[in-house]
This record gives sequence, structure tokens and C-alpha cells, in this order.
Amino acid sequence: MPANNRIAVFGPSHAAQHFTGVNAAGDVPMLFSQTTGAVHWANFLSGGRAVLEPADMVARNGEWTGPMTWNSIDYPGLMSRVDKLLATGVGHVVMVAPSANDRNAWTATQSIANLNAIIDRIVGAGMLLTILLDYPHGAAAYTNMRLSNTSASPQLDHWNAVNRWLLTLHGQRGIRVVDTPAILADFNSAEGQAAAGVTIDGLHLSTAGAYAVGRVLAREWRRLYPLGGALPFGQAERAGVAGINPAPMISNSPYFPGTGGTLGAGATGQLASGWQTQLGSGVSAAYSKVSTTAFAGRSYSDDDGPLSKDWQQITLSGTASGTGDVMILRQAVNSTIGDVLRACAEIEVDAGAAGLSGIGIYIFHSGSGQQIRAFGTPPANLADAMPSQAMAGVMRTPRWTADSNLFYLQLSAKPINGASVSATIRVRGFAAGRGL
Repeated sequence: MPANNRIAVFGPSHAAQHFTGVNAAGDVPMLFSQTTGAVHWANFLSGGRAVLEPADMVARNGEWTGPMTWNSIDYPGLMSRVDKLLATGVGHVVMVAPSANDRNAWTATQSIANLNAIIDRIVGAGMLLTILLDYPHGAAAYTNMRLSNTSASPQLDHWNAVNRWLLTLHGQRGIRVVDTPAILADFNSAEGQAAAGVTIDGLHLSTAGAYAVGRVLAREWRRLYPLGGALPFGQAERAGVAGINPAPMISNSPYFPGTGGTLGAGATGQLASGWQTQLGSGVSAAYSKVSTTAFAGRSYSDDDGPLSKDWQQITLSGTASGTGDVMILRQAVNSTIGDVLRACAEIEVDAGAAGLSGIGIYIFHSGSGQQIRAFGTPPANLADAMPSQAMAGVMRTPRWTADSNLFYLQLSAKPINGASVSATIRVRGFAAGRGL
């Protein structure tokens, strides 16, 4: 078992894809948003069991396993970053496709020697290690990203050799290895390429690809971590006597009481008191209060929770006329400068969602422009649709130190421009506070 439920994502750009804002040194100086990487999906689908913080991410785009100069850029290598990784004190490291860039020039023997040294140090420090094998390179739509396999440049052979060696580590010294090619590959391709739709460029995962890997990781999360109390106790968990409750919720109406909310343009139905909407981009929404006792898409266990759950349901429709965030739930929250805050929400999405590139919660400060997200969405120029499967889970943002006395707690949907939007979303609890 890991020493704690903090997780570090470690590796080249496949790891950096989990958090934006990575600088040349591989640091994350300020988190403005994060993308929907496989580890984020695993945490959501397992019920928000782990803690993911920018300070615990150790990644750099283009990094090799060891020192290398490539295209006139000096890469110190993942080995040089292990000290920083160990200093985080996390209980669990997810190492993502660590040798992906090695295939540009190095042999399997070189990669394995470097990886062996890295793995020894991580495991020797008592950290649980999960390794995601190097993803398939290339796709039918991105043939230029395929690995060569000629006698002069046997990249694919080296790729296979490294991945096969990593698989032999599974179950040893507490190491877990996830066979990502088994999840992502086009099995009928002699070039070892990825299946259609699981990458955005033949190398980096699309939202659908990250979701597919995240579903497998979520099974591990459910075995490793108990389901924690990410959500507040209720409306009562607000500051009462000053100094008595060190971690109060500072938002209001976390479990959507009443029907006195403010419906903006394009919204109809019943919205819980204390909440408002700010739709746009051609998207409309019908709001209703519902109760459920079961959900076919549930992918985390909460048998000890309430037998019947009350939800704020939002049914989206329309034809998207842009890609801007559609604020389907919004609340202005007063904070104290210096407060260290986190937002969390329990969310269900019915099967068949279409026309959206993502759904996510975030803390937004309009003055500084900071956006502290639990899930980000792809760039506006990518029509990268979110999965259409039924899903349920708990989203938790990284912590944010308040720099003003006002911020907005928001649940947003990101439409795909020109697409027909259809989605039914339910939210049971949604709050921001200290210590959530």
C-alpha cells in the first residue's frame, strides 16, 4: 500500500500533458488549467480517491530517459529529475511512457539501462510505482509518426523490446505495469500504430484515449485507496465560531436545495437556490431536480453513501456556435486572501453525450484570470470529443491560494463548434472550501 494518497505523474510530454504550464526546467510554476490525462480520468472514475497537485508533477516535453542533445536542445534526462521526484514525498508515482523520445536515436539496451536505474531509486525510496508502457507511435491519419523498422533504423524493434522488458517487472517489488498498447493499438497494423481516435497527433492521447487508459487505472485506484469524503458534510460545514473549524466550506448550497436559482438566457426549468447559469455558444439547457437509487454507468463504489441521491440535472441541447466554456452551474464565492482552497463535485453523465469536448469544474478568478481546473479541455482548434459512455465520479481541483476576496465556482461544458450538442448531466454535490 502507498504511504499516502498523493500521486506524482512522471515522464516526458505524455506526463506533462496532464498539467499545462510546464516550463523548460520541467517545473509547474503556476497551474492555470490541466488537461484530461489518463491519471485524471482514473481519479474521477474512482471517486476522487487520490490527490493530484501541480507541485508533485515532474515532467518535461521532449525529455529522454538520460541526457541527450536533440534538435539543438539539451535534455538532461529523466534520471536527472529523480531527486526532485523523491523530494515530493508522494506515496505513488505514475511513470508515463518514459522512453518515448529515446526511439529517435537510442537502442533498447540504452533505454533499459537508464530505466533500470530510475526504477531502482523510486522503488528504493518506498514509493509505489505504476508504469504506463510507451504508447503506440503513429496512426492511419498520422503516418509520419510511425516508428521505422528497417535494418538501418529498427525503431519498432527497440520499442517492442523496451515495452516487453518493462512488462517483466509487473508484480515485482510492488511495481505495477499497465499494458497501454493492449488498450490503444491498432492490432492489425504491421507498423505498430495506434487505433483511430485515441491520439490527437499520432503520439499524444486524445480525450478518448486518456479515458480508455484511465478506466484501467481506476481499477487499481479502487484497490489501493479507500473512498474518501471529498465532499462537504453539508450546509452546516461552514465557519461558525471563528477558529473552531479549520477547514470550513466557504461556498453555499452544496447539495442543491430548493428551486430558487437564477436561470439565465437559454435556461429553463428548476435550478437549486444559490446557483445561477451563464450559457452561450448556441447551447440551451433544461434544469430539473431528480432522485436516483442506481446508475448504470457507475464506475466507483459508494455503498456506504446514501441509498437515494438528490441531484441537480442539466439536459443540454442545441447547435454549438463556438467553443467557449458554457457555464451550466455558477456561484459567486467570497474568500479571504491567502485561503488555500479546493473545489470538488460528484457528477454523473448519461450515455450518448455528443457535441462536447469536455465537462469540468473549476475555480475562476476573473481579476487575475486564474483558472484552477479539475478537468481542462482540448485547445479550441481540436474537435476532440469526450467519451460517449455513461460515467460517474468525483472531480477534485488542485489547491488554489486565493488572491482576492471573490471568485466563481463553476461547472462548465465545452462545445465543439458546429456540432449538435446533446448531454444529460447530474450533479449531487458541488463545493469549494479549505481542506476539501
